[in-house]
Amino acid sequence: MDLLISLLIFALKPAVHQAFLNFVPSKMSEVDFWNKYFKAEYLHSTKNAVAAAAEAAEDEDLAVFLKDDEILEVEARKKVRRVDPTLDMEADEGDDYTHLPDHGLFRDGSKEISGAQNSLYQRTLLQDLNRQGAVVLEGKTLDMEMEPPRTVAEVLARRKQGESDGAVEEERRNRISKMTQIEDLQAQNDHHFAPLCIKDPREYFDSQQVNAIKTLNDSQGGSEKIRCSVSSEEAYGCLRASIADIKAIGLRDPLFSHEVAVKVFNGLTKNISSTKYHLGKNSQESVLDILPNATKEKLLDHWVSSQELLRHYWSSYPITTQNLASKTKRLKDAMSQVYSKLEETKISAQSDLRHQISLVVHPMQQALDAALLHYEADIKKRNAKGPKPNGYV
Repeated sequence: MDLLISLLIFALKPAVHQAFLNFVPSKMSEVDFWNKYFKAEYLHSTKNAVAAAAEAAEDEDLAVFLKDDEILEVEARKKVRRVDPTLDMEADEGDDYTHLPDHGLFRDGSKEISGAQNSLYQRTLLQDLNRQGAVVLEGKTLDMEMEPPRTVAEVLARRKQGESDGAVEEERRNRISKMTQIEDLQAQNDHHFAPLCIKDPREYFDSQQVNAIKTLNDSQGGSEKIRCSVSSEEAYGCLRASIADIKAIGLRDPLFSHEVAVKVFNGLTKNISSTKYHLGKNSQESVLDILPNATKEKLLDHWVSSQELLRHYWSSYPITTQNLASKTKRLKDAMSQVYSKLEETKISAQSDLRHQISLVVHPMQQALDAALLHYEADIKKRNAKGPKPNGYV
């Protein structure tokens, strides 16, 4: 068997190629394989489907060569699935006038032999020509000389597998490209404001300070510019001088007195924890463990709310803009609501638990009282000074 002829047969008939890999040499020799193949070709050439079916029934190995190529059918179905589904082939066929009545040769099928049971072993010249044309259009060559047919078959199988993998990858890329959004069809992203994304708040406030200094320098015009960079020795000397001044005369305008700060700190951190080991039936039982779960959850929720409101409130001072003034007013209203809820919780509690609830609520109310009193005092102080220009209060 010539190598070139075997290569051509493998390319034209993938089923024969697969059968060669399966049968030779485990089941039959190479000579027996080609004898069966050419016997099947002879039966096809006689165009006797009945005889071919009888031979296939007696020899199952011969039936492999007589049946239609299943591998080609699978490939054909894959190609059909890749066709654009918007193409309606039946509609196109209906547009052809030869399929309309009174056109072409009318065939009623009365002269045709109905051999449905033997149609599996029939092969037409058109099928052979189509397969021959497909192989020629592929234009694949195998750079081998005087190699055994078994080696040639294995190389072809590996190449076919690589081509199928490449086709799958190409199809995947096509699906991805179809799923990609078309920019021309998307709505315009008209952002009327710049989205705020602050990863480090210190960077934001530092940049705002630099912008304020730059604006101040620009407003001074020809006056002396502020030095924004100093040496380490100068910075250290300035820091020591500031500390010495604070020790001598103290802070000129503190936000609140240190007595209030110490009182609030002690009330928030020490009073609640100090009752943990002194109240209740168990020495390890805290005040919150004695209370019902509903009351306990409500007090913890008020605790978190008051802490968050106080943190935002004290960080808003000193008030230099109208926005900060509005913010502190909203925070004051929210703290007043929390204060009222704490009072309601204390009043609505059972008589035997009212004392324990008061021990928990009292420090929170003290902290809120300090903030509310500071707000009222600051309002009176700012009203006495009067409004300032450029939006400052």
